[in-house]
Amino acid sequence: MKMNRREFMGTAAMVGGSVFLGSSILGCATRQPAQKTPTPKPAGPIKIGFLGPLSGPFTPWGDGHLKGAKMAVEEINASGGVDGRTLELVVRDSKNNASESATTFEELVFQEGVIALIGPVSSDIGLATSRKAEDLKVPLLLHMAGSDKILTKESRYTFRTALVAGPLLMQALAEYIKEKGFTRIGAIIADYAWGHSIEGGIKKYIETLSGVEVRTEVAPVKESDFTPYLRKIQDINPELVIATGHPPGTAKIARQGIELGFNAKYIGPNIPKKAWEKILGQDVTKGMLDFTPVNYNSKEFKSFAQRFYEKYKEEVDFAGTTGYVNINHIVWAINQANSADPKEIANAIRGGTYNNPLFAFPLSYMTWGDQKEAREVIITFKPGGPPYGPESISHAEVEFISPPIKPVEPAQ
Repeated sequence: MKMNRREFMGTAAMVGGSVFLGSSILGCATRQPAQKTPTPKPAGPIKIGFLGPLSGPFTPWGDGHLKGAKMAVEEINASGGVDGRTLELVVRDSKNNASESATTFEELVFQEGVIALIGPVSSDIGLATSRKAEDLKVPLLLHMAGSDKILTKESRYTFRTALVAGPLLMQALAEYIKEKGFTRIGAIIADYAWGHSIEGGIKKYIETLSGVEVRTEVAPVKESDFTPYLRKIQDINPELVIATGHPPGTAKIARQGIELGFNAKYIGPNIPKKAWEKILGQDVTKGMLDFTPVNYNSKEFKSFAQRFYEKYKEEVDFAGTTGYVNINHIVWAINQANSADPKEIANAIRGGTYNNPLFAFPLSYMTWGDQKEAREVIITFKPGGPPYGPESISHAEVEFISPPIKPVEPAQ
């Protein structure tokens, strides 16, 4: 029978109490003065779990995220570690399987002894692992997983980082639509938690814009032929196609829309640039947009991007940046709490403000784990590689930064 973390600690306390009581009874005839001994610091590395997609449709996100996380661990260890202890990243593949990921979460906590986890991309994985994080009281930093069903009023150990909840992403997009004066919007979403989260945001924030017509179609997650869905929105001649709600199909939606003669911009859901370029080639520079938390304009990002390129011989995007920030965020929390205890780490994250110049906003939180001060950066792609080295079809440039996004308290 598996025990959760609370049961495990409770059993340990009972056993410890019994031993102490027995010792007192045995020693009552010849009581000796108590000896004070210093409490030793824990030995061995501080372990952080990575539970992300290293196979399946979300692999491009997981691959970049893992590389950024590994780079952060190596740099921190090279600088002396954390309070004299090294960091160790324990890596597991989520395999796009929610129930298996929940089991793996338990294994990472009980068998590997991780003090926090990072990595979920799919909302289905985020839902399953967030429930384990709350049950076992171990911090979970979501890489993506933007379903608005993940966090509840009682959430205390699950935190968003690179991506706000889907509806709030549409709150930011509505501001962009107003600034550009768009009036005809098409959308294709995937039939799963994230897609329906985006659909809810479209209805709340975009369909309610004055003078804006919206047409939305729902496709299976594994769909590859989006032509029938695009034809159903073609008659409104959309100026913007929201592909944000279908992460695996975003670039294919854009490719097939171009082939059908759409004269539109397309916006994705924080997909890696190489995934855009693999499908679109040079056409990635013809009106493709994406969300990102990354402050591409900061000198710190340019320095980080150069180091990333020197290490991996590839261009960093938001996924690699987020992995790097996630690890540094956890280390910051350990230092703030002066403890590697999971509960203290969660308290430090929830109660503090972590500023990292690689992100366009500070990471601070509502009690339930949504961000207080998040903004969304919308990027476009321009011809030619970035200035720090790698040859590439395109490079990202900031097109729009949203006002601060207003968090919404969960209904339950």
